[in-house]
Amino acid sequence: MHVAILDNLDSFTFNLAHRLEPMVDRVTVVRNDALQAMDVLDEADAMVFSPGPGLPTDAGCLMEAVHRYVGRKPVLGVCLGMQALGLHAGGTLYHAGPPQHGVARRITQTSSHSHLFAHIPLPMAVGLYHSWAVAGIDEAVTAQLSHGVAMAAEWPELGAYAVQFHPESILTPAGDALLANWVARAREDAARLARRT
Repeated sequence: MHVAILDNLDSFTFNLAHRLEPMVDRVTVVRNDALQAMDVLDEADAMVFSPGPGLPTDAGCLMEAVHRYVGRKPVLGVCLGMQALGLHAGGTLYHAGPPQHGVARRITQTSSHSHLFAHIPLPMAVGLYHSWAVAGIDEAVTAQLSHGVAMAAEWPELGAYAVQFHPESILTPAGDALLANWVARAREDAARLARRT
């Protein structure tokens, strides 16, 4: 499987790439402001929307990619990527208090039907690097902080999954297991979504 990572100009993007490389056949990274970005995503079997600064609507071609590929190819949104998927699903963004940059927190599962957290015990520790969060996607939320901030969401019928935390961070010990769960699901979703289009 070929996974493309849309780089939202974040230093964590290549950490994500390195974590995924042993799990798939090929990983390609392309910046959200590159002229060929959408062509690279077109060629991939699945894609990751990376973390990044600012808001999704200001992140190059991120929202264009979300609108084009959700429901057509498997996607994983990480941090800013989750916020983009949340907006696409009709949610809203809000400033979630003091910036959480390099902070370890514990999340709890809100749904027993999660694909991302299969065989991963929750509560679990995760690394946070964000200021904004998504509201208004309650039915899709599968994990949250103790005070209710959405930390993961899943739209399995669309092949779309998202985490507000950073699975590639050392502060997320189960991050590789979560990424492996997404890769396994993406392999299944890629064939299923291809039959629909």
